[in-house]
Amino acid sequence: MTSELDFIAALRALATAPEARGLKDDAALLGRLVLTHDMIAQGVHTLATDPPESVAAKLVAVTLSDLAAKGATPVGVLLGYCLGDGEWDRRFLAGLGEALAHYDCKLLGGDTIAVPGPRVLGLTAIGEAGDRTPDRSGARAGDGLWLIGPLGDSAAGLAMLLADPAATGPLVDAYQRPRALIAEGRALALHAGAMMDVSDGLLIDARRLAAASRVRIDIDLAALPLSPAFIAARGDDRTARLFAATGGDDYALLAALPPGAEQIVTKSLPSGAQMTRIGRLVAGAGIALNDAGEPVDLPEHLGHEHHA
Repeated sequence: MTSELDFIAALRALATAPEARGLKDDAALLGRLVLTHDMIAQGVHTLATDPPESVAAKLVAVTLSDLAAKGATPVGVLLGYCLGDGEWDRRFLAGLGEALAHYDCKLLGGDTIAVPGPRVLGLTAIGEAGDRTPDRSGARAGDGLWLIGPLGDSAAGLAMLLADPAATGPLVDAYQRPRALIAEGRALALHAGAMMDVSDGLLIDARRLAAASRVRIDIDLAALPLSPAFIAARGDDRTARLFAATGGDDYALLAALPPGAEQIVTKSLPSGAQMTRIGRLVAGAGIALNDAGEPVDLPEHLGHEHHA
């Protein structure tokens, strides 16, 4: 069985161009262009019962989230699409058009195929780099670990849908229609030593940032930002916070900021943006957890990992 980690490690022998950044990031930097590609599969990233419009919105948001994590502005996308039921295709296209208009992003081309089985959709996004394009390797001991956006809403929404396919509400919306934090990413990128989005789960993604920057990341579970809807559905105890830290599909932005930089960033964030210090970077390796200062063992499951 091939793991995602093993396959990417083997790909690094081919991706030797400096623009590829050693495949240690979610995007490539080609001059002033930031390039990224994402795929979503029915039964893995979406449910068969998810509305086609929301599948399109999710595909756009999760792909553009990688641009947000580099402080880039979306320019255009290329779509890889599996043809199927005509009504589903029509509704998907309506949702795609709405999502692209929301981010002021153009459809530039792509490819279509017809294959049996669950739908697998791909999107390549092209963005314009800002003044800085942080990767995952620039964090330093002494930096604070900051998060923009709440955690756990999407995983809680998925759990609701698995229990009741007719479930609705803000948590379901977070799962079906995540939001790419483009403006927030531009503000953070100017000062972040390292930055990425949280797609597979806070703990597993923080471990990736720690490995790339060769530091240890200490995370305080008590500091994790949880929405009122999440607390109402799942509670606010340690079990709920570990669920939020490992659930994935959040598309919050995770950044290492030097001391004092948060004061500058906060002034340039869009109205309503939620920025929370959730930990710190120190000398060492890996990640460590505490709950208001009390050490907590790492869970066996840190987040989502793909396996063949």
